[in-house]
Amino acid sequence: MCRLWLLTLVATLLLAPTSTTHAGKPVRSRRILVNYDGCSTLFSRKGSQGPVRITVDDLKTAVREVSFPGSQVDTLLLCINAQVMYYPTKVGTMLGTLATPEQRKKWPPRTRQWCDNLQHFVDRGIDPWAVMVAEAKRQKKEVLLSFRMNDGHDGTHLETRFWRNHPEYHCFKPDQGHTLDYGHQAVRDHMFLLIQEAVHRYDCDGIELDFNRFPILFKSGTTAERVAKMNTFVERLRVMLDREGKKRKRHLVMGVRTPTQDYDVAATYQGSLKVGCDPVAWAQNGWIDFVTVSRFLSVTFDLPVAPWKKLITNIPVYGCIEIVEKKTGKALTPRQYRRAARHIWSERADGIYLFNFLITREGSTEPAFEVLNQLGNPGVVP
Repeated sequence: MCRLWLLTLVATLLLAPTSTTHAGKPVRSRRILVNYDGCSTLFSRKGSQGPVRITVDDLKTAVREVSFPGSQVDTLLLCINAQVMYYPTKVGTMLGTLATPEQRKKWPPRTRQWCDNLQHFVDRGIDPWAVMVAEAKRQKKEVLLSFRMNDGHDGTHLETRFWRNHPEYHCFKPDQGHTLDYGHQAVRDHMFLLIQEAVHRYDCDGIELDFNRFPILFKSGTTAERVAKMNTFVERLRVMLDREGKKRKRHLVMGVRTPTQDYDVAATYQGSLKVGCDPVAWAQNGWIDFVTVSRFLSVTFDLPVAPWKKLITNIPVYGCIEIVEKKTGKALTPRQYRRAARHIWSERADGIYLFNFLITREGSTEPAFEVLNQLGNPGVVP
């Protein structure tokens, strides 16, 4: 036991986050990145059995829980949107604000508590994400805003004015979620302004573009046409971040989570291109700072990170562990987390990304916090 503890300590020290540079920009080492779901974060907490009222201290605790001594978590990603925004936006629509009283009566308890909690904070002049960003800074963690680039969840609490006013921009039929067609310049402009607003609002270290939530961006168009439009969009975001970074006198990070071509396959470069995303070109052009390879929602313990590592050599490539095992549909056990991490490290990944890690509390199960001091050391994962 003592020898294992010593090996873990040595590996932790050796793999502690460091920074190098590429093309004049810092390249940070990240052992574990944790993505916070913007839904469960606002209605669940330690020990909660179902949706509950959330306090400012609960928000701070959610950050501290992954920042304990020995934790290998270096980066927190706060998801602040679906199509709606989870703060009082001036550009878009805040969660739940367009629903009628009749529609609200039909909401399940989880949705009602989620929306009520956010409105409760806003009415008191409290921004929950500003609270978490500040606490992450106190814990000396890198903190990024994570944007779901085309969330497809449905429900009256997720409707936006932009979606309601522009049926010509819908990707799906009205009863199939609120995805938008990035083939339209107006859609790309709208998303750019939402991201820019949030970057200006929060003292974040940068952003993540989550193209895997959901992996649909275009209703039509050739692969070349899709890629060209998204290239221009991503470059525009890079320019905006660089401009804001100069004001803050630091580089603002932009990472991406790659899309799968279909919901039931792992992300491949060719599949990503068909969706409209070319992370390889984005990396080569210096627009992005890291790439995360993922499946959609499930884990199969065979994530193909190595092919991406061959294509992208100048920035980190991370492997994502979702919370559900595909065969059983159940939340991962600590043992399964370790199995998934061992495979990802064997694929020469640069770190481990945990998606929706704390969301198990929606099912009254506590997250597997014990793995946070294990998964980030490739040579010592039990």
